[in-house]
Amino acid sequence: MVDVDTALKSAAIDRRKAKKGRDSSKPKRPGGSVGIEPFDPEVFRTKEIADTYSMWLVLIGSILTALLMRFLIMPGMGEPGPLLWLLPLSLVLILPTLHRLILPDEISDLYTGGNWFRAGMLWIFTWLSISIVLVNPPLADISAPEAVDVRLVFDEGEESEDLVARLDRTGYDIDISIEEGQSEGSMWLLLDVRDNVAVEDCSISVTLVKNEQILLNSTINGANTTGIAAYDDLVSGNRSIVSILDEGSWSDPQMKLRRTTDVGVAVDLGTFDTGTYELRYRIDQPGDPWPLTTGDAIYKIQILPSQ
Repeated sequence: MVDVDTALKSAAIDRRKAKKGRDSSKPKRPGGSVGIEPFDPEVFRTKEIADTYSMWLVLIGSILTALLMRFLIMPGMGEPGPLLWLLPLSLVLILPTLHRLILPDEISDLYTGGNWFRAGMLWIFTWLSISIVLVNPPLADISAPEAVDVRLVFDEGEESEDLVARLDRTGYDIDISIEEGQSEGSMWLLLDVRDNVAVEDCSISVTLVKNEQILLNSTINGANTTGIAAYDDLVSGNRSIVSILDEGSWSDPQMKLRRTTDVGVAVDLGTFDTGTYELRYRIDQPGDPWPLTTGDAIYKIQILPSQ
């Protein structure tokens, strides 16, 4: 016969065995009986120093590359080319070699693939951001000037009152119907010129040819007071004005310049009679680091007698 005390002790032993079995089946927590990973302050300090060296090496190298491209390579190119981005990006491939050449072995040996990836990203974005600053106003300007609107207007005669009805345009081909095939007044070319830095530095070249004979070959400056005054007079008058630019402002005699920095210039093309003319204009600017131009815009203007 088992007494009560013996039964209680036996039950307690059984519970301890069952609990021990359950505990042994559970995963052990880090920091428990297995301990924690040993921390070596000296190793941590060495890695941080190595990362700092790498950061400054990449920053200095990418900034020097951007300066080299801007002040040495770009002025000698004359126009944009693939070398501007191909050379800086290809230097990312030699970053590991650059680290090993400049830094001591005890530091360069600590770098892994993750370090090279971070160094490459830092190089690319630093070079790109510095380059953007160096080639845009106020330090430089690589954007060509543009004519945001190109319009035709007559200063006298019936054509000055209803040019919208007389003009028919398809792309760069323009047909204008004129009474008896001879205009009473002069046709003017109105250019709304825009630039990021200084419109007054732009030169506007206009050429008018008929039957291989040059009728007009003029170059004026963006700050030409005569052309600007004529533009203001023609636009402010009650004349019919027609845009010959696809995205231009059609026939609004009260049309104002789209920005306060835009400059309107008028060029006198002279009187027109029956025949076919070639009108050509181009806007140039001595940009920095290379010359800028809009390229030639060529229109064929055919004067037809009214039916």
